Amino acid sequence: MKLNQLAGLRGICAWWVVFFHSLALLGDSIYAPLARIIAHGYLAVDLFFLLSGFVIFLSYHAALANSSPRSIGKFYWNRLARIYPLHAAMLGGYLALFVAFSYFSSSGTAPESYTWTAFFQSMFLVHMWVGSELTWNVPSWSISSEWFVYLFFPLMAFGLRRLRGGVGAHLVIIALVALLLHLIYTAANISSLGANVPRMALVRTLLEFLMGVFIGSLYVNYRSFLESWRHAALGGFLGLGIVYVFAPLADYSIIPVAFALLIAYLSVTATGISAPLSARPLVYLGEISYSTYMVHYLVYDLLKAGFMSNTNQIAPVYVWLSFVLVLILSVVLHHLIDMPSQRYFRRLSSR
Repeated sequence: MKLNQLAGLRGICAWWVVFFHSLALLGDSIYAPLARIIAHGYLAVDLFFLLSGFVIFLSYHAALANSSPRSIGKFYWNRLARIYPLHAAMLGGYLALFVAFSYFSSSGTAPESYTWTAFFQSMFLVHMWVGSELTWNVPSWSISSEWFVYLFFPLMAFGLRRLRGGVGAHLVIIALVALLLHLIYTAANISSLGANVPRMALVRTLLEFLMGVFIGSLYVNYRSFLESWRHAALGGFLGLGIVYVFAPLADYSIIPVAFALLIAYLSVTATGISAPLSARPLVYLGEISYSTYMVHYLVYDLLKAGFMSNTNQIAPVYVWLSFVLVLILSVVLHHLIDMPSQRYFRRLSSR
């Protein structure tokens, strides 16, 4: 099942992350109020986690209905086929960058964070499982933590099939999960969802993904409820957004619930703000968003490497040109690696 408005939202989120990572290099070339929005681009990853839980529940809840070892194994295979080929390609790109730093740069050495331990942890997608620092392809931290969460999705689906209490139980559990996230961050004395990522990655991903799963279950099993309360969901999202802007509250207290309400609204609404999100260009950006997310930091690091002596000398025009390169590479990687590899691995699983 494809919801174009959510695909469009995913495309916007991918580029929110791209601009966020390059914000320091853009300087005054970007409108100040827009820069303040971009400065919170790390929150796009939280929206990704909720969207992932929602979409994966829609895609796999029926296939996992019998909880057979074969269906669970096929789920793991399909998810690995979805995330790993592009991850491996980007890791290969960083390996080439490591060689270039080591043998062809004036310093003759790669950054200290490029350790072989971190490389092999990343290769096996376990770098966030062990709290490794963000290195090599930095955005892959979220892929590592999602892979960890995927291991528990069959258990989530199993539990939901036996959940009693209908809509009320769903809402209570979503609220309790959001509260748990708040309490964990507060107890850990973490100031923001974007702070101390290696330490908090698994908790952040697991709980937000779980919220998305329960919204997905509401959509599948109680869609009429979501349709009846869609305007309340939109109002709640906008209200929490206003609170976040003007109240001195931590993002982890507000943003996960706000994003949950946004997904609930968009999933059952084709008009209003859903209409522009369903525009073909945005939907296509959503389709290639994984490629965008995975390749943009390599382009960013290549740009900085070109001005290694002083990254402050990077003219904004080069940053904007790097965005064009990210878009081009996103299209190429999506059509030459991402989609073909998925088809190939799914053919293998059907034999």
